[in-house]
Amino acid sequence: MTVQINAKPLAGFDRPIDMLIDCHRRIEHFLDVLVRVLDRYAGHPLDAEGRQAIEVSREYFAHSAPRHTADEEQSLFPRMRSVGTAAAATCDLLDRLQQDHQTADDLHTRVDRTLGEWLTSETSLSDERLAGLRADLTALKNLYADQIRLEEDQIFPSAAKTLNSTQLREVGANPQAVPASLWRRPSRGTPGQRAAVSSHSTSRSPTI
Repeated sequence: MTVQINAKPLAGFDRPIDMLIDCHRRIEHFLDVLVRVLDRYAGHPLDAEGRQAIEVSREYFAHSAPRHTADEEQSLFPRMRSVGTAAAATCDLLDRLQQDHQTADDLHTRVDRTLGEWLTSETSLSDERLAGLRADLTALKNLYADQIRLEEDQIFPSAAKTLNSTQLREVGANPQAVPASLWRRPSRGTPGQRAAVSSHSTSRSPTI
């Protein structure tokens, strides 16, 4: 079974809302990769394909996904709050989303630690560790599903209506640097693997 990210990005920085939606599809994709690895290799040693799938997914969630969060929290959300016509309910939703981002980050830290243990194991993880990994991945999938539905159904349409063209261009023209607190671990993998997880990469993920 071949698993790949989008053949080409849906949008660039000139279409920031569509770019954020494209990032959502990539988040969903790499979570699915990790779930498929767990389903296939639970109780068994990882082979080269399984290891590469984990490494590429870890790289995405360590580097590209935090950039997406930073683009929302440091660029899009502040601009929406600054608009005088922004409804109080919208601001409340933005607060909730930022809290959800922190919850996701905590889950990612645990998942990444467990995946790192699996990569260094010559056999497999214990049943207890595998169950914990599955629970954390399930929690992440549910959390992201709620976040993505909220953002794509309410936040992004609101941004498109309340922000003017200049403000929208600024969101796309000023991609945020990721603060140190959002970087979950040092860069690993080969340059080719790192290229495969770029937020606008056209490369394929491993087959699993």
